[in-house]
Amino acid sequence: MVKKYYYRNKDGELAWHDQPLPEFGKENVKKADRRLGTNAWSTGLVSDAAGVHPNQVKEFREDAQKQGFTGVSFTDSGDCVFHSRRERARYLKHRGLFDRNGGYGD
Repeated sequence: MVKKYYYRNKDGELAWHDQPLPEFGKENVKKADRRLGTNAWSTGLVSDAAGVHPNQVKEFREDAQKQGFTGVSFTDSGDCVFHSRRERARYLKHRGLFDRNGGYGD
């Protein structure tokens, strides 16, 4: 027996549905393009927390270049990519962010 339930469809009408509820928002889920491995610094360390909204990418790229950060870049989706530990520490300090993964050498 299939369980039926009442839901509001995309047109705003209430209707009975006998299949699982449609999953809206799947198109906004981030897809991980790589995993952090032993060679993470060769490909850059991607940070969501230091990232920005996609509409702000151009502004933050210009600011990083103006401030002299050579090992910091931003993807088109807004993720911040660090290419060295030193640049990560400098940039996070510049932005006022605290690096909880930083060690004694950072």
